[in-house]
Amino acid sequence: MKRIIMGLLSGILFLSACGQTPSATQSIPTPVVEQSTGTPSSIRTSTQTFIPSPTLTASITPLPTIPTFTPTFDVSTIVTVTPAQKAECPKIDLTISVEDYLPEKLEYPSPDTTAKILDFLNIGGDGQALIARLKQIYPEGGDYRGGYAFRDATGNQVPEFIFVEINYFGKPIVFSCQNGRFEQLFVLSGDYDFWDYTFEIDDLVKDGIPKIIVTGTGGVSFPQSKIYIYEWDGQTFQILSTVGMLALRRIEIIDLDGNGTKEILFSGDNPGCLSCSNFLPQRERTITFEWNGKVFAETSNEFTSPEYRFQAIQDSDTFVYFGKLDKAISLYSEVIANEKLEWWSPERFAYEQDASYRWIPGVTPVPEPTIDTTEYPRLAAYAYYRIMLLHLVQNPESDATTTYNTLQEKFGNDPYGHPYVEMASAFWEAYQSTQRMYDGCAAAIQYTVEHPELLTPLGSDYHGAQSHTYVPADVCPFR
Repeated sequence: MKRIIMGLLSGILFLSACGQTPSATQSIPTPVVEQSTGTPSSIRTSTQTFIPSPTLTASITPLPTIPTFTPTFDVSTIVTVTPAQKAECPKIDLTISVEDYLPEKLEYPSPDTTAKILDFLNIGGDGQALIARLKQIYPEGGDYRGGYAFRDATGNQVPEFIFVEINYFGKPIVFSCQNGRFEQLFVLSGDYDFWDYTFEIDDLVKDGIPKIIVTGTGGVSFPQSKIYIYEWDGQTFQILSTVGMLALRRIEIIDLDGNGTKEILFSGDNPGCLSCSNFLPQRERTITFEWNGKVFAETSNEFTSPEYRFQAIQDSDTFVYFGKLDKAISLYSEVIANEKLEWWSPERFAYEQDASYRWIPGVTPVPEPTIDTTEYPRLAAYAYYRIMLLHLVQNPESDATTTYNTLQEKFGNDPYGHPYVEMASAFWEAYQSTQRMYDGCAAAIQYTVEHPELLTPLGSDYHGAQSHTYVPADVCPFR
């Protein structure tokens, strides 16, 4: 009961059970793709007038010059960290019983457990026997999630004992053999006081020194986590890189591309509380972080398969950012052709939110909404426009021309798809005159600044907490 009460109180420090949380997709950065040099055919721009919109005087700042992609990390450039000097430690005595120090049942919280572990190691207790005993007392996956390990983390050829204190806000402590005995060397914490810590040890970048990967988590209904990656610098443990703060919980460490360095997969982002209806619609997410020679940088951000058409749009745009252009084209095509993708609207959002409260006596339910028939032409027209951009980037000029013509044909006279046709025309005319993606994008973005209503169906507040909220620069991210 104490543990539950402490968790609830500590969660308030981090998150409200119903508050929206920043997510990694709420800001789609600008990708860098080489621009096409092909000359598109001259196509007459549609001259139809769309539904009147407010006249805006806003103007955009000239697009910045974006540096090229970071080259693929070269494993041969890894600098080996200086290991610690070989330590002399208490001689192991296998006759010492670990049960005398750690009984089968420990009261919770048990503030003296850390001292008992240190005493056991310093009289010659076997670290591996200590690990085996802790697994009996605190089985993996049980109430105690912190972790324990007996492994060389400094390169001094003697294992360190790493252990999370058995209480809320308990941080991983490193016990290292110094001057002939084990001493508390370091407390791995980071820049927040989380209520829950776990850790793993792995040689992520193959420099000869294992890294300690600490995950701190705070919050109750919708917890957030942050990863700290520590390395031994010859004197102490320093933070090599951080990941988060993210509404994720599970991590997996694996060499996905077989280049000798390991990636960190961070997964979760799907709250299960009834009071979290503002997070609807919800999907599981996995973000991949890869070592780039300096830090662990985000290289992939993917949800489970989209259920709604707007999710497919946002996933496609994210694929573009990470340079997965073929996957983006395939999913944009799904937006256009897949009849199984569901529709979404402000009315449906309100209806789904209301589902969490309909059981309360006296609450008047929100009426079930009718299908929003305006969403499809808007999102499909936008998908054609984005496919046209990708064809130009990939240099098949004829494909870009065909896609542009199809967009004009299908949605030129549609009152809901037409503004996206006009945006495409603004891009096309500017690109035609200079053959530069920069100029085409500037024109498309300027059109969107003057017609901000184009952005709302793509992603806004009624699309839920996991949605990206679109801004004009998002419609054409190429430079």
